[in-house]
Formats: sequence, C-alpha cells, structure tokens
Amino acid sequence: MRTRLPMLAGLALLLLPLRAQAQWSLRVAVEAPLYSHTSVAGQSSSFGIHESFQPTLDLLGSYFFADTLSIDLEFRRGLAATGTGYSRQLTYLGPGVTLDVPTFPLYGRAALPIQIEDSAVVFLRLGGGLKIIDLAVFRLYFEVTADFPLAGSGVSFFGSQTFSAGLGAWLKL
Repeated sequence: MRTRLPMLAGLALLLLPLRAQAQWSLRVAVEAPLYSHTSVAGQSSSFGIHESFQPTLDLLGSYFFADTLSIDLEFRRGLAATGTGYSRQLTYLGPGVTLDVPTFPLYGRAALPIQIEDSAVVFLRLGGGLKIIDLAVFRLYFEVTADFPLAGSGVSFFGSQTFSAGLGAWLKL
C-alpha cells in the first residue's frame, strides 16, 4: 500500500496540467454596484455604494472552444439593498464571451444580459478582471464591469450606466 501512494500522487501531478486545459468552467461571484446613474425623461438620479450596498450573486458557466476564448451563459440575481428607498438589483440572464490567456493575469469579457424581471431590457456588459490566485483548476479573481442598456422600453445607451466590482471563484471542470 505504501508503494502505491507515491505512484498515485505522481500520476495525479501528471494529470493536473490536463485539467488546467479544461473546456468547461464555472464562476461564482458576489458583486455590487459602485456607482449607478439613470436619466429618464430629463430626470436624472444616481447613487453610489456609500448610499446603498446592493450585492448580487453572479453565476457564469463557460465553454472554451479555443485556448483563450469561451462562450458564456451568465445568471445574476440581486440579493438585498441597504438604505431607504433602494431595492435590490433585478435578475438577469444572457450570453457572453470571455478572452482569457492562461499565462496572463488579466482577462476581459463582454455579455448581453437580459433583464428578465420587471420588464425586458437588453444590456451591454463589458468587464475585466485580475486573477488573484491562479492554480491549475481554481482561480480567485477580482472583476470590474460596466453595464449600458441597449434595447427595451424607454431606455437609451447613454441614459443609464452602472459600474460594479466583484470578487469570485473560478473553477475549471
């Protein structure tokens, strides 16, 4: 039994780089808007994280069809909101792409999340992140995103902007 343990450990170390080239990945993050601005019918309003903390749970599944490029499906749901008169972030679901060079500490992504709660609005989400811890199958990352409305009832691209930051775990399957 003792002679098999080093052999199994050696086999696991040999297979570890193969797992690092996995085609599927799952990301789980908690993020919050740092600043949000909305302008509707000439009325402008904005808030910052110091006025209302609105954490969201962000789940993102990815399929890497190339070494550095993936197709994503993102689900984001607001958890709560602090401050009087504020409500949690709504629920979003939508496709995206991620550019991730494994040997580089930064990555970028773009998505088209669709607000599926209240009224349907399509957003453009641009983001990028820093891989804080980057092991073969696990990453801890920090991400910054910007959301702009593209289509929907009474929205315009420059009528609303939200800038968010989040911290998450990225598991390569």
